[in-house]
Amino acid sequence: MSRVDLSGIEELRRELKQFKRVAIGRLGERGYQLLRAEVPKVTRNLMQGVSPPEIKGNRATLTVTARSARRGARQATLHLKSGKTKQIKLRPTAAFNYPEVVATGRPAMTARRAKVLIIPVPSPPSGESYIEADGQFYVMRKTAKAVKPNPYDERAARRLEGEAVYIVEAVARETFE
Repeated sequence: MSRVDLSGIEELRRELKQFKRVAIGRLGERGYQLLRAEVPKVTRNLMQGVSPPEIKGNRATLTVTARSARRGARQATLHLKSGKTKQIKLRPTAAFNYPEVVATGRPAMTARRAKVLIIPVPSPPSGESYIEADGQFYVMRKTAKAVKPNPYDERAARRLEGEAVYIVEAVARETFE
């Protein structure tokens, strides 16, 4: 009767497990870098909302969080073209998933319940009335144009697909050589 030494197979199993863990970690880290590079940087909200990869088993999960918070009714100042000001009250606004709206776009909007839509702008406009609330400036419009989709997540995924083979090959060389 002969005996078989299985220690080599056990060592290979450990190496393969380590290889898989390192490869998934590096793919997740590169995906994180690519996602941060692809998000729009207008306000930097999305870039700050990209979380490092969460690795569980055979999966690395990348998350982008940047909810537009729900805001209750608040006081604001209406600045009229004439230079006069008036205290007004703004209605509450619902929260929405900002990363999803950026990635998938938004249809055109028309004021329904409210008389006008208030649209945030970076600075007070000249020559027209505007609203100031909590240090933010808003213009008033009856409609808002549709916003085109910006599929930053898909662009990052395509870039990662192009690099994945090279990343895994590099991990294989490090692990098995």
